[in-house]
Amino acid sequence: MPDPNEKQKKEQDQFCFQLGQVSVDKPEDGKKKRTFSGIAYSGEAITDHWYWDKVVFDLDSIQIKGRIPALLEHRTSQRAGAINSHSVNHAEGLKIEGNLLSNEFGTQVAQDSDDDFPWQMSVRIYPTTVEEVKEGSVIVNGRTFQAPVAIFRGGRIREVSFCADDNTNAVAASHSPKQFNQPEDTDVTELEKAQAKITELEGQVNTLTEQNKQFAAAKREAEITALGKDLGKEFSAEDVEEMKKLDESAFAFSAKQLRQFSAGSQQPPAAQQPQPAPGVNPAFAHLFSHQANGGQGGGHAPQGSALDQAFSQFAAAQQQGAKS
Repeated sequence: MPDPNEKQKKEQDQFCFQLGQVSVDKPEDGKKKRTFSGIAYSGEAITDHWYWDKVVFDLDSIQIKGRIPALLEHRTSQRAGAINSHSVNHAEGLKIEGNLLSNEFGTQVAQDSDDDFPWQMSVRIYPTTVEEVKEGSVIVNGRTFQAPVAIFRGGRIREVSFCADDNTNAVAASHSPKQFNQPEDTDVTELEKAQAKITELEGQVNTLTEQNKQFAAAKREAEITALGKDLGKEFSAEDVEEMKKLDESAFAFSAKQLRQFSAGSQQPPAAQQPQPAPGVNPAFAHLFSHQANGGQGGGHAPQGSALDQAFSQFAAAQQQGAKS
């Protein structure tokens, strides 16, 4: 099972960028705190990051709110100082100035700098949007950049860090680099991915359901037309609507019975016409009276009676289904 902490670290590391050296000022008489300064970002393209092939921060929309922390190796438990002021322009880029703390981490940065240790400056920046330019060119920070390049718009710098080594290489050792033109990883959780897939499938099911309804309606209309031709009768609009309401088995049963007893049947006198069984669908009630036929001797049960019995069975089945 993947380590969630490792996944979180990877997501955070993709927004950490090592940008150059930072200068720690020499101690001055009467000045209690040591200060530092540096170019947090020059405005040029960053090309040696482990995740982004080439990325540019839009200086016009970059954000630094309040005093942000200066850490050691991006570890919140190792607070080394804070940023007091900054300036942004296309000529110099983003320049920052700050104070070191008097704790062990601030003191470590100051002492190592006094011994000419080359501290590197790294920033953690979270963009509001990432514009991936895959073809042509784009103008940012007064410069023209060729694709492919990712543009961080509305980037907010959350912290800067003093790094003892090349943070890019250190992180790259444990992570796989991003391929710019390949589908990129996102921080969408597995649950969100599953929910998105469910929504997609539900949409497909709804589409297929609607198509099935349309197909069933067209099929029923064709069946009603065929039944009318077989019976030699043109159904009224009311009859058609009633027959459309029947389910598949009810319609098939009724149509079969009507066809079976319509062939060669003769109309009995009006006084002798059998009445449809109670519960027979109204759409077939008058058809029953037209199609039912009295028997012609020979000891056989009249066809009208057989049809009546068939419709009685059908009506009883319908009533039983309604009760259940």
